[in-house]
Amino acid sequence: MAAVLTIAASQILPAPGWAQGGWEFTVSPYGWMSGLEGDVGTLPGYPSQPVDLSFGDVLNDLDYAFFLTGSARNDPWVLYFDGSLVQTTSSETLGGPVLQGYEIKSKTANFALAFGTTIRRSDRHYVDAYAGFRHWSLNNTYSVTTIGGSYSQDADASWTDPIVGVAGNYRLGERWVAFGAADIGGFGVGSDFQWSVMVGVNYLVTDSVSVGVGWRHMDVDYDKDGVVYNASQSGPVMGVTVRF
Repeated sequence: MAAVLTIAASQILPAPGWAQGGWEFTVSPYGWMSGLEGDVGTLPGYPSQPVDLSFGDVLNDLDYAFFLTGSARNDPWVLYFDGSLVQTTSSETLGGPVLQGYEIKSKTANFALAFGTTIRRSDRHYVDAYAGFRHWSLNNTYSVTTIGGSYSQDADASWTDPIVGVAGNYRLGERWVAFGAADIGGFGVGSDFQWSVMVGVNYLVTDSVSVGVGWRHMDVDYDKDGVVYNASQSGPVMGVTVRF
């Protein structure tokens, strides 16, 4: 269930300022404290199973996680990038006469790239429109231990979604900046459909460093070749943005 911590390009803590001629770059390590709810099945030939996990459930099984997003802006053009890598391991000892235990190791890589332009601007705000893609790669290893030995099976799936969306900032005061973003995608190319929305605020610690918190919801409907990932994720996000 590693996909619970992924997020789209351009949607985590947008930079609090605007490029005033020349290139401006931002880098933002971040986290998304999300649960997962829906139907998931990654073994072709086996039915999907309902899933209802809180963030605490996910955290108990987390092996490692890495999240990073960034942007390059030269008005009015902007390029967004986001990448993540998460691995979880869940296991249980059953102690039965035949089936003694099982382990599920799940690794999810996710990255997005989008190109956009500023469509509206004032001294206090801007709005970008963008288009690009989000690529998903899922790898799951199922291991079962019986009295006769151990058995394992790998299940892999990957797909790429085209995405279109908007993102923007609004300066609330000298130090506070509100941000928001929304996108839709998939359209049957990768997933059948996906959408997400995010809102939050940044606090400018210095002219080049800000910290932010917000909330995000994401919904993905993928069902192809026996792999089902029809799930929604919601939860708070937080991160740090460095601008240079």
